[in-house]
Amino acid sequence: MATPAEQDALGLKRRATWAGVVVNLPLTVGKIVLGWVSGSQALVADGVHSLSDLLSDAAVLWALNHSHRPPDAEHPFGHGRFETMATLMVALLLGLAALGIVVEGGMRLFQSPAEAPGALALWMVLASIALKEGLYHYTLAVGRRTGSAMLVANAWHHRSDALSSVVALFGVGGAMAGFALADPLAAMVIALMLGRIAWMLAQPALAELVDAAPADGTEARISAVIRAVPGVRDVHDLRLRRAGGQVRGDGHVTFDGHLTLSEAHRLTEAARARVLAEFPELSDILLHAEPEGHADGPAAHAAPLRPEIEGRLRAELARAAPMLTLRALRLDYRDDGLRLALVLSAEPRDAAQLARGLGAALAPILTPPPAIDLSFERAQREKGS
Repeated sequence: MATPAEQDALGLKRRATWAGVVVNLPLTVGKIVLGWVSGSQALVADGVHSLSDLLSDAAVLWALNHSHRPPDAEHPFGHGRFETMATLMVALLLGLAALGIVVEGGMRLFQSPAEAPGALALWMVLASIALKEGLYHYTLAVGRRTGSAMLVANAWHHRSDALSSVVALFGVGGAMAGFALADPLAAMVIALMLGRIAWMLAQPALAELVDAAPADGTEARISAVIRAVPGVRDVHDLRLRRAGGQVRGDGHVTFDGHLTLSEAHRLTEAARARVLAEFPELSDILLHAEPEGHADGPAAHAAPLRPEIEGRLRAELARAAPMLTLRALRLDYRDDGLRLALVLSAEPRDAAQLARGLGAALAPILTPPPAIDLSFERAQREKGS
Protein backbone atom coordinates (compact mmCIF):
# COMPACT_ATOMS: atom_id res chain seq x y z
CA MET A 1 0.00 0.00 0.00
CA ALA A 2 1.44 3.34 -1.06
CA THR A 3 1.98 5.95 1.64
CA PRO A 4 0.30 9.40 1.36
CA ALA A 5 3.68 10.91 0.39
CA GLU A 6 4.12 8.32 -2.38
CA GLN A 7 0.59 8.96 -3.65
CA ASP A 8 1.25 12.72 -3.74
CA ALA A 9 4.50 12.14 -5.65
CA LEU A 10 2.69 9.91 -8.14
CA GLY A 11 0.04 12.59 -8.68
CA LEU A 12 2.72 15.22 -9.35
CA LYS A 13 4.46 12.97 -11.86
CA ARG A 14 1.24 12.23 -13.72
CA ARG A 15 0.23 15.89 -13.92
CA ALA A 16 3.65 16.88 -15.25
CA THR A 17 3.53 14.14 -17.87
CA TRP A 18 -0.01 14.97 -19.01
CA ALA A 19 1.08 18.60 -19.33
CA GLY A 20 3.69 17.34 -21.78
CA VAL A 21 1.05 15.50 -23.79
CA VAL A 22 -1.16 18.60 -23.97
CA VAL A 23 1.76 20.72 -25.25
CA ASN A 24 3.45 18.16 -27.52
CA LEU A 25 0.39 16.98 -29.44
CA PRO A 26 -0.46 20.30 -31.15
CA LEU A 27 3.22 21.17 -31.58
CA THR A 28 3.92 17.87 -33.33
CA VAL A 29 1.04 18.27 -35.76
CA GLY A 30 1.71 21.97 -36.36
CA LYS A 31 5.45 21.64 -37.00
CA ILE A 32 5.23 18.64 -39.32
CA VAL A 33 2.30 20.01 -41.33
CA LEU A 34 3.76 23.53 -41.62
CA GLY A 35 7.22 22.16 -42.33
CA TRP A 36 5.88 19.94 -45.10
CA VAL A 37 3.73 22.70 -46.62
CA SER A 38 6.52 25.31 -46.45
CA GLY A 39 9.29 22.93 -47.46
CA SER A 40 11.31 23.47 -44.26
CA GLN A 41 13.39 20.40 -43.42
CA ALA A 42 14.44 21.99 -40.14
CA LEU A 43 10.82 22.48 -39.07
CA VAL A 44 9.91 18.90 -40.04
CA ALA A 45 12.93 17.67 -38.05
CA ASP A 46 11.79 19.76 -35.10
CA GLY A 47 8.32 18.26 -35.48
CA VAL A 48 9.78 14.76 -35.41
CA HIS A 49 11.56 15.75 -32.21
CA SER A 50 8.24 16.86 -30.72
CA LEU A 51 6.73 13.55 -31.86
CA SER A 52 9.46 11.68 -30.00
CA ASP A 53 8.60 13.86 -26.99
CA LEU A 54 4.97 12.82 -27.30
CA LEU A 55 5.92 9.15 -27.53
CA SER A 56 8.20 9.52 -24.52
CA ASP A 57 5.31 11.04 -22.56
CA ALA A 58 3.30 7.93 -23.40
CA ALA A 59 6.18 5.73 -22.23
CA VAL A 60 6.42 7.68 -18.97
CA LEU A 61 2.67 7.36 -18.34
CA TRP A 62 2.96 3.61 -18.95
CA ALA A 63 5.85 3.38 -16.48
CA LEU A 64 3.99 5.42 -13.85
CA ASN A 65 1.09 2.98 -14.03
CA HIS A 66 3.49 0.11 -13.24
CA SER A 67 6.46 1.40 -11.23
CA HIS A 68 4.45 2.47 -8.17
CA ARG A 69 2.73 -0.85 -7.66
CA PRO A 70 3.67 -2.62 -4.41
CA PRO A 71 5.90 -5.74 -4.48
CA ASP A 72 4.14 -8.95 -5.47
CA ALA A 73 5.01 -12.62 -6.01
CA GLU A 74 6.44 -11.98 -9.48
CA HIS A 75 8.25 -8.75 -8.50
CA PRO A 76 9.35 -9.17 -4.85
CA PHE A 77 11.66 -6.15 -5.08
CA GLY A 78 8.93 -3.88 -6.44
CA HIS A 79 8.39 -2.35 -9.89
CA GLY A 80 10.84 0.57 -9.78
CA ARG A 81 12.75 -0.55 -12.86
CA PHE A 82 9.75 0.07 -15.06
CA GLU A 83 10.92 3.70 -14.80
CA THR A 84 14.38 2.63 -15.94
CA MET A 85 12.90 0.86 -18.95
CA ALA A 86 10.90 3.98 -19.83
CA THR A 87 14.06 6.10 -19.59
CA LEU A 88 15.79 3.77 -22.05
CA MET A 89 12.77 3.95 -24.35
CA VAL A 90 12.99 7.76 -24.32
CA ALA A 91 16.70 7.57 -25.16
CA LEU A 92 16.06 5.07 -27.96
CA LEU A 93 13.36 7.27 -29.49
CA LEU A 94 15.71 10.24 -29.42
CA GLY A 95 18.47 8.22 -31.06
CA LEU A 96 16.19 6.91 -33.82
CA ALA A 97 14.84 10.42 -34.46
CA ALA A 98 18.41 11.72 -34.75
CA LEU A 99 19.36 9.00 -37.22
CA GLY A 100 16.34 9.68 -39.43
CA ILE A 101 17.00 13.42 -39.48
CA VAL A 102 20.68 12.91 -40.38
CA VAL A 103 19.75 10.72 -43.35
CA GLU A 104 17.04 13.08 -44.60
CA GLY A 105 19.11 16.23 -44.00
CA GLY A 106 22.12 14.73 -45.76
CA MET A 107 20.01 13.97 -48.81
CA ARG A 108 18.64 17.54 -48.84
CA LEU A 109 22.16 18.99 -48.94
CA PHE A 110 22.65 17.49 -52.40
CA GLN A 111 19.25 18.49 -53.81
CA SER A 112 18.31 21.72 -55.53
CA PRO A 113 17.33 24.49 -53.08
CA ALA A 114 13.68 24.55 -52.14
CA GLU A 115 11.50 27.61 -51.74
CA ALA A 116 12.18 29.50 -48.50
CA PRO A 117 9.71 28.84 -45.64
CA GLY A 118 7.13 31.51 -44.87
CA ALA A 119 6.64 33.68 -41.79
CA LEU A 120 4.09 31.23 -40.33
CA ALA A 121 6.86 28.63 -39.94
CA LEU A 122 8.93 31.21 -38.09
CA TRP A 123 6.09 31.96 -35.65
CA MET A 124 5.56 28.23 -35.03
CA VAL A 125 9.21 27.85 -34.08
CA LEU A 126 9.04 30.80 -31.67
CA ALA A 127 5.92 29.38 -30.01
CA SER A 128 7.64 26.01 -29.66
CA ILE A 129 10.67 27.56 -27.94
CA ALA A 130 8.51 29.32 -25.36
CA LEU A 131 6.21 26.37 -24.63
CA LYS A 132 8.91 23.70 -24.44
CA GLU A 133 11.22 25.77 -22.26
CA GLY A 134 8.39 26.32 -19.77
CA LEU A 135 7.52 22.61 -19.87
CA TYR A 136 11.18 21.73 -19.26
CA HIS A 137 11.37 23.81 -16.06
CA TYR A 138 8.06 22.45 -14.73
CA THR A 139 8.89 18.77 -15.41
CA LEU A 140 12.44 19.11 -14.07
CA ALA A 141 11.16 20.62 -10.81
CA VAL A 142 8.72 17.74 -10.34
CA GLY A 143 11.40 15.16 -11.20
CA ARG A 144 13.83 16.57 -8.66
CA ARG A 145 11.17 16.93 -5.99
CA THR A 146 10.05 13.30 -6.38
CA GLY A 147 13.53 11.87 -7.04
CA SER A 148 12.42 10.43 -10.39
CA ALA A 149 15.27 9.95 -12.89
CA MET A 150 12.64 9.12 -15.48
CA LEU A 151 10.95 12.52 -15.15
CA VAL A 152 14.30 14.31 -15.15
CA ALA A 153 15.10 12.47 -18.40
CA ASN A 154 11.76 13.50 -19.87
CA ALA A 155 12.39 17.11 -18.81
CA TRP A 156 15.67 17.10 -20.71
CA HIS A 157 13.78 15.69 -23.66
CA HIS A 158 11.57 18.79 -23.52
CA ARG A 159 14.65 21.03 -23.19
CA SER A 160 16.26 19.34 -26.21
CA ASP A 161 13.11 20.09 -28.19
CA ALA A 162 13.33 23.75 -27.16
CA LEU A 163 17.00 23.86 -28.16
CA SER A 164 16.30 22.16 -31.47
CA SER A 165 13.61 24.78 -32.09
CA VAL A 166 16.29 27.46 -31.54
CA VAL A 167 18.40 25.78 -34.22
CA ALA A 168 15.31 25.49 -36.43
CA LEU A 169 14.77 29.23 -35.92
CA PHE A 170 18.19 29.94 -37.41
CA GLY A 171 17.56 27.46 -40.21
CA VAL A 172 14.18 28.90 -41.17
CA GLY A 173 15.40 32.47 -40.73
CA GLY A 174 18.53 31.77 -42.78
CA ALA A 175 16.52 30.20 -45.58
CA MET A 176 14.14 33.19 -45.59
CA ALA A 177 17.19 35.50 -45.80
CA GLY A 178 18.44 33.71 -48.93
CA PHE A 179 20.86 31.11 -47.50
CA ALA A 180 19.20 27.97 -48.87
CA LEU A 181 21.46 25.49 -47.10
CA ALA A 182 20.69 26.96 -43.67
CA ASP A 183 17.55 24.84 -43.32
CA PRO A 184 19.06 21.35 -43.96
CA LEU A 185 22.21 22.28 -42.03
CA ALA A 186 20.04 23.28 -39.05
CA ALA A 187 18.30 19.89 -39.31
CA MET A 188 21.69 18.15 -39.12
CA VAL A 189 22.66 20.16 -36.03
CA ILE A 190 19.36 19.22 -34.36
CA ALA A 191 20.09 15.56 -35.10
CA LEU A 192 23.50 15.78 -33.42
CA MET A 193 21.89 17.39 -30.38
CA LEU A 194 19.34 14.59 -30.20
CA GLY A 195 22.03 11.92 -30.43
CA ARG A 196 24.07 13.46 -27.63
CA ILE A 197 21.09 13.77 -25.29
CA ALA A 198 20.02 10.20 -26.09
CA TRP A 199 23.43 8.93 -25.01
CA MET A 200 23.39 11.04 -21.83
CA LEU A 201 20.01 9.57 -20.86
CA ALA A 202 20.90 5.99 -21.79
CA GLN A 203 24.14 5.83 -19.78
CA PRO A 204 22.66 6.02 -16.24
CA ALA A 205 19.71 3.81 -17.20
CA LEU A 206 22.05 1.12 -18.54
CA ALA A 207 24.23 1.45 -15.43
CA GLU A 208 21.14 0.85 -13.30
CA LEU A 209 20.11 -2.24 -15.26
CA VAL A 210 23.54 -3.81 -14.71
CA ASP A 211 23.45 -2.91 -10.98
CA ALA A 212 26.26 -0.36 -11.06
CA ALA A 213 26.79 1.33 -7.69
CA PRO A 214 25.69 4.97 -7.34
CA ALA A 215 28.64 7.28 -7.96
CA ASP A 216 27.47 10.15 -5.75
CA GLY A 217 29.15 9.20 -2.47
CA THR A 218 26.00 7.63 -0.98
CA GLU A 219 27.88 4.48 0.02
CA ALA A 220 30.43 6.37 2.12
CA ARG A 221 27.72 8.42 3.84
CA ILE A 222 25.67 5.31 4.70
CA SER A 223 28.78 3.59 6.10
CA ALA A 224 29.45 6.60 8.34
CA VAL A 225 25.87 6.53 9.70
CA ILE A 226 26.11 2.80 10.49
CA ARG A 227 29.49 3.18 12.25
CA ALA A 228 28.01 5.90 14.46
CA VAL A 229 25.49 3.47 16.00
CA PRO A 230 26.64 2.51 19.57
CA GLY A 231 28.01 -1.03 19.60
CA VAL A 232 28.91 -1.19 15.91
CA ARG A 233 32.61 -1.94 15.39
CA ASP A 234 32.73 -1.70 11.59
CA VAL A 235 30.79 -2.08 8.35
CA HIS A 236 32.10 -3.69 5.16
CA ASP A 237 30.95 -5.19 1.86
CA LEU A 238 28.26 -2.50 1.56
CA ARG A 239 26.54 -2.78 -1.82
CA LEU A 240 24.01 -0.37 -3.33
CA ARG A 241 21.94 -0.48 -6.50
CA ARG A 242 19.32 1.78 -8.01
CA ALA A 243 15.79 0.83 -9.02
CA GLY A 244 13.80 3.68 -10.53
CA GLY A 245 14.02 6.67 -8.21
CA GLN A 246 15.11 4.62 -5.19
CA VAL A 247 18.15 2.75 -3.90
CA ARG A 248 18.39 -0.69 -2.27
CA GLY A 249 21.40 -2.00 -0.38
CA ASP A 250 22.96 -4.70 1.76
CA GLY A 251 26.10 -5.00 3.87
CA HIS A 252 27.91 -6.66 6.78
CA VAL A 253 28.02 -5.05 10.23
CA THR A 254 30.64 -6.13 12.78
CA PHE A 255 29.97 -6.35 16.55
CA ASP A 256 31.83 -7.50 19.65
CA GLY A 257 31.98 -11.30 19.44
CA HIS A 258 30.77 -11.68 23.02
CA LEU A 259 27.38 -10.09 22.41
CA THR A 260 24.36 -12.35 22.52
CA LEU A 261 22.63 -13.11 19.25
CA SER A 262 19.64 -11.17 20.53
CA GLU A 263 21.63 -8.00 21.23
CA ALA A 264 23.48 -8.19 17.90
CA HIS A 265 20.13 -8.46 16.15
CA ARG A 266 18.80 -5.46 18.08
CA LEU A 267 21.82 -3.35 17.13
CA THR A 268 21.47 -4.39 13.50
CA GLU A 269 17.85 -3.26 13.47
CA ALA A 270 18.86 0.03 15.12
CA ALA A 271 21.47 0.63 12.40
CA ARG A 272 18.96 -0.21 9.66
CA ALA A 273 16.32 2.14 11.11
CA ARG A 274 18.82 5.00 11.41
CA VAL A 275 20.00 4.60 7.80
CA LEU A 276 16.45 4.48 6.41
CA ALA A 277 15.54 7.58 8.42
CA GLU A 278 18.51 9.60 7.15
CA PHE A 279 18.37 8.51 3.50
CA PRO A 280 14.83 8.92 2.08
CA GLU A 281 15.98 7.68 -1.35
CA LEU A 282 16.88 4.32 0.24
CA SER A 283 13.86 2.02 -0.03
CA ASP A 284 15.44 -0.84 1.95
CA ILE A 285 18.76 -2.12 3.27
CA LEU A 286 19.59 -5.61 4.51
CA LEU A 287 22.34 -5.77 7.16
CA HIS A 288 24.12 -9.00 8.10
CA ALA A 289 25.34 -9.12 11.72
CA GLU A 290 28.89 -10.45 12.07
CA PRO A 291 31.01 -10.95 15.24
CA GLU A 292 34.36 -9.19 15.16
CA GLY A 293 37.19 -11.45 14.02
CA HIS A 294 34.84 -13.88 12.28
CA ALA A 295 34.76 -12.62 8.72
CA ASP A 296 37.57 -14.00 6.60
CA GLY A 297 39.25 -17.05 8.13
CA PRO A 298 38.54 -20.68 7.20
CA ALA A 299 36.91 -21.37 10.56
CA ALA A 300 34.24 -18.79 9.73
CA HIS A 301 33.40 -20.42 6.39
CA ALA A 302 34.63 -24.00 6.13
CA ALA A 303 34.69 -25.48 9.65
CA PRO A 304 32.21 -28.29 10.45
CA LEU A 305 28.88 -27.47 12.05
CA ARG A 306 27.71 -28.37 15.56
CA PRO A 307 26.26 -31.89 14.93
CA GLU A 308 29.57 -33.29 13.60
CA ILE A 309 31.69 -31.60 16.27
CA GLU A 310 29.38 -32.54 19.13
CA GLY A 311 29.16 -36.15 17.92
CA ARG A 312 32.95 -36.57 18.02
CA LEU A 313 33.16 -34.93 21.46
CA ARG A 314 30.52 -37.24 22.94
CA ALA A 315 32.17 -40.28 21.40
CA GLU A 316 35.56 -39.34 22.92
CA LEU A 317 33.95 -38.68 26.32
CA ALA A 318 32.24 -42.08 26.21
CA ARG A 319 35.61 -43.68 25.51
CA ALA A 320 37.89 -41.70 27.85
CA ALA A 321 35.55 -40.61 30.67
CA PRO A 322 32.26 -42.56 30.55
CA MET A 323 31.19 -41.17 33.92
CA LEU A 324 31.11 -37.60 32.53
CA THR A 325 28.32 -36.00 30.53
CA LEU A 326 28.52 -33.05 28.13
CA ARG A 327 26.05 -30.51 29.55
CA ALA A 328 26.66 -27.55 27.21
CA LEU A 329 28.81 -26.67 24.25
CA ARG A 330 29.65 -23.22 22.91
CA LEU A 331 31.29 -22.87 19.50
CA ASP A 332 33.21 -19.72 18.58
CA TYR A 333 34.15 -19.71 14.87
CA ARG A 334 37.00 -17.19 14.61
CA ASP A 335 39.39 -16.18 11.84
CA ASP A 336 42.31 -17.79 13.70
CA GLY A 337 40.48 -21.06 14.33
CA LEU A 338 37.66 -22.65 16.29
CA ARG A 339 37.32 -22.15 20.04
CA LEU A 340 35.24 -24.54 22.11
CA ALA A 341 33.81 -24.00 25.60
CA LEU A 342 32.54 -27.26 27.15
CA VAL A 343 30.56 -27.65 30.36
CA LEU A 344 30.95 -31.20 31.81
CA SER A 345 28.86 -32.78 34.53
CA ALA A 346 31.88 -33.10 36.87
CA GLU A 347 35.62 -32.47 36.97
CA PRO A 348 37.77 -35.37 35.66
CA ARG A 349 40.92 -36.59 37.35
CA ASP A 350 43.14 -35.05 34.69
CA ALA A 351 41.39 -32.19 32.90
CA ALA A 352 44.44 -31.34 30.78
CA GLN A 353 44.76 -34.88 29.48
CA LEU A 354 41.03 -35.01 28.70
CA ALA A 355 41.28 -31.72 26.79
CA ARG A 356 44.16 -33.12 24.73
CA GLY A 357 42.13 -36.22 23.93
CA LEU A 358 39.12 -34.15 22.86
CA GLY A 359 41.39 -32.04 20.64
CA ALA A 360 42.87 -35.16 19.06
CA ALA A 361 39.36 -36.47 18.32
CA LEU A 362 38.59 -33.27 16.46
CA ALA A 363 41.95 -33.00 14.65
CA PRO A 364 40.79 -34.95 11.52
CA ILE A 365 38.05 -32.39 10.83
CA LEU A 366 39.55 -29.15 12.19
CA THR A 367 42.67 -27.33 11.01
CA PRO A 368 44.24 -25.71 12.95
CA PRO A 369 43.45 -27.71 16.13
CA PRO A 370 40.73 -26.03 18.20
CA ALA A 371 41.28 -24.22 21.48
CA ILE A 372 39.31 -26.08 24.17
CA ASP A 373 38.14 -24.59 27.47
CA LEU A 374 36.64 -26.95 30.05
CA SER A 375 34.35 -26.02 32.93
CA PHE A 376 32.39 -28.25 35.27
CA GLU A 377 28.76 -28.14 36.30
CA ARG A 378 29.31 -29.42 39.86
CA ALA A 379 32.10 -26.93 40.50
CA GLN A 380 29.89 -24.13 39.22
CA ARG A 381 27.07 -25.13 41.58
CA GLU A 382 29.40 -25.29 44.55
CA LYS A 383 30.89 -21.91 43.67
CA GLY A 384 27.41 -20.42 43.39
CA SER A 385 26.36 -21.79 46.78
